[in-house]
Amino acid sequence: MAVLHTFFVGLPEVAVLFWKSLSLFGIAEKPNLCMALMVRIGQRNRNSPKSMKKLLIASLLLVAATQFSPARGERKVQFRTLCLEQVEKLDKVVIPGAGKKDKPQEVTLYTDVSPVIDGVFGTDEAVFYSEETGADGKVKRIPVGKATLGKSNRQMIIFAPNEDSKGELAYRVMAFDDDEKSFPMGRIRAINLASVAVRYILSDGKPIEIAAGASVQIPYPTEVNEYNLYPVTVEYKDASGKWIKTNTTNWKVSEKKREIAITEYSSKGNILTVRHYGDLPPWRK
Repeated sequence: MAVLHTFFVGLPEVAVLFWKSLSLFGIAEKPNLCMALMVRIGQRNRNSPKSMKKLLIASLLLVAATQFSPARGERKVQFRTLCLEQVEKLDKVVIPGAGKKDKPQEVTLYTDVSPVIDGVFGTDEAVFYSEETGADGKVKRIPVGKATLGKSNRQMIIFAPNEDSKGELAYRVMAFDDDEKSFPMGRIRAINLASVAVRYILSDGKPIEIAAGASVQIPYPTEVNEYNLYPVTVEYKDASGKWIKTNTTNWKVSEKKREIAITEYSSKGNILTVRHYGDLPPWRK
């Protein structure tokens, strides 16, 4: 029994340690090189039967790991979508399977915050496609939007029509970390999709400027009325550098939710609009 115990103890540790070493140098993704190294080590330890037995088991574990471990860079995330305006005939997009045998995943683009979706992307770049069936009956995938995922395993992915005349993609897509550590309750995520700088003024406080294409998080103001409402003024900077008021309204403070505010030019004219969404994450319900 003592001999068997000595034989088995250390086997997982040997495999894990060797695997971590190979991964550190990028060798783990090359099974042939892994095995060549194991053979070389075996040659040096051929006079030690005990070491050879452990090496054999470690080799088997490593082979299994190279065959069944997730692809390097693969991202499994829970994400929600928000489509500001649907492009014609593109109310749904497709995520290809991360592996060759994986089926594509269809994602409906809601014009409000969607339910949580479990998705797998091949890399940190999330690419979305439309599908068309050609005359030959084969399905052709056309990229319609892409974005770089954040670090969090929860993502908010925003779709907006691509107004760039040179743009080949139908949608402009942005991804934001959606977990509560990155985006806490009681905050406003202000996203500026306009081509000019904008600024928010909350409860007559200090203006908060947001550059074109940028985003910031703004804490709720402390000055509210008896209904927990506070005034919000949005302005944009014109070509002469003058701030022009474009929107004045009231929003409500609630420490149990978050807010998403998006400024953009209306597709129906050169008018700056503000879209406002109250966000109570579904995992809190």
